[in-house]
Amino acid sequence: MRHVLALGKRELIAYFLSPVGYVVGFLFIGLYSMFFYSAFARVNDANEVLAAGSSIVGTFAILAIPFLTMGLLADEKRSGTIEMLMTAPVADWEVVIGKYVGSVIFVLVLSAPSLLQIRVVQQYGLPEWGPVWSGYVGLMLLVLMLVAMGLFFSSISKSSLVAVMTSFVVFITLLIVGIFVPETEPVVEGATVFSNLLHYLYEFLKYASLGEHYGNFAYGLVNSRDVVYFVSGTVFFLFLSTLAVESRKWK
Repeated sequence: MRHVLALGKRELIAYFLSPVGYVVGFLFIGLYSMFFYSAFARVNDANEVLAAGSSIVGTFAILAIPFLTMGLLADEKRSGTIEMLMTAPVADWEVVIGKYVGSVIFVLVLSAPSLLQIRVVQQYGLPEWGPVWSGYVGLMLLVLMLVAMGLFFSSISKSSLVAVMTSFVVFITLLIVGIFVPETEPVVEGATVFSNLLHYLYEFLKYASLGEHYGNFAYGLVNSRDVVYFVSGTVFFLFLSTLAVESRKWK
């Protein structure tokens, strides 16, 4: 655990010393603040504004995280410092978790100013606190999974550009897949192989939809299905990242 904390601190400090951290950070905070106040000017309902606010932060997190995670391991491999890191008395999983913790903390720090939205809305209306806090629970779970995914794509790439493009495409795909999935499953008469495949494909796409799970939190709906989706996704991609780091020893 000592190594994890040390690596996490190192990664967090690197963000604050990096131009990328400042550029992405300012754009992230500036854009979600601008969109929130734009929604606030148009909508009078406090709860609707706050639900929209947490959704806006989550949406821009999807766009920002690929740029924040692209170099976590890809830059280490490109510069050759990964070899030095691997020969240090640190376990592979500690390297992965340490970088992951530093990146998660930085994204959460960038998301923290959005809490001021609650204070602003309080001046004009009394929001229901359930959806407010569930929205931020959903945001935290979203950040945990997306950073784990971004870390994985960085672990299998030698180029930060490839890592950011891969993360971006996958994130956007997961976000919009729900748009193309109908609310009700298409009915195919007869118990055929095709109908069974269509059923499983429908269930898979419905479950894979990022917006489907995250949107529930924004409106105060917290259920185990959504929590399992984010937690299992986080653990799965951290496991894959660890395997990717360990695979360097097999070559």
